[in-house]
Amino acid sequence: MSGYASKISDDMPKGLEFLPDNETNKKYGWVMIDKDGNETKDVSNATKVMTSYLSKENNENNLLLAFDETKGITDANPSYKDVEIAFKVVEPNGSNKILVNSAQISDDQDKNGNPVDDEDSTPDVWKEGEDDQDKEYVKLNEFDLALRKWQVVKVELNRRKLSNVTVKFKYSIRVTNEGDIAGYAKEIKDYIPEGLKFVAADNKAWKDEGNNVITTTQLENTLLKPGESAEVQVTLTWINGKNNLGLKTNLAEISKDYNDKNVHDRDSTPNNKAPNEDDIDDAPVLLAVSTGKAQTYTTLILSVLITLGTGILLIKKFVL
Repeated sequence: MSGYASKISDDMPKGLEFLPDNETNKKYGWVMIDKDGNETKDVSNATKVMTSYLSKENNENNLLLAFDETKGITDANPSYKDVEIAFKVVEPNGSNKILVNSAQISDDQDKNGNPVDDEDSTPDVWKEGEDDQDKEYVKLNEFDLALRKWQVVKVELNRRKLSNVTVKFKYSIRVTNEGDIAGYAKEIKDYIPEGLKFVAADNKAWKDEGNNVITTTQLENTLLKPGESAEVQVTLTWINGKNNLGLKTNLAEISKDYNDKNVHDRDSTPNNKAPNEDDIDDAPVLLAVSTGKAQTYTTLILSVLITLGTGILLIKKFVL
């Protein structure tokens, strides 16, 4: 038989918010229904939404034609009509919950607009296995940029040649997209520890913001897809002095991020300098005076180049 799906309903699962003023929802005539089955204008009182967009009263062209067995399955056989609905995701950021959105035919009509019985389904009653209903599962896509550094570098300096030594630490800072959404690390901020200094000539892509803070926008146009990484480098110089030894801990942080879905990072807030988040990390270096005759210069990372007298010590620090 040909007929009409005169009413269609959609539930209101927690984590999704119906948008009554959305153009799609207005086009398809969705109205909110409260727990007593009455129409409501208050989203907070709505338990489901319903539309008669495909009814005969709305448009006789909404008729769903009977299946023609002689034609087999084609694009137009069985006959079908589409409706659309728009929700806003309000599930908390970082949630791993799967949102289940359910819809069903709530009333049907024959081709003349009269009530009719469906042979295998009960309209407006959810019964598992019936074919007048269906579910859609929504898994939240998450945005997550992480910044990493690792291990301690130890530098031993010759006491007698200390005044002629220049020590430069070159750090590689790696940003990795650990989420599901592509995005950008629009700005990276580096907090220079006391005892080290920023030399502009060594860092063409960095800007001195004052108060021992520097920033770079080298990656602002580098799209990081899920799983991808990108690196920037920064070189800091030791302020030579016999009393300027010990541990120097350099911090780097993602200070601005962006994605075109306007999703917040699931576990970090840019530019808040929170040590427990994964968009910030440190790289400690330890400077000490060697007292033995045989001088030892080591790092726990990858490579060291040392020149005394003329005086440059370059340590390349790689960051995961």
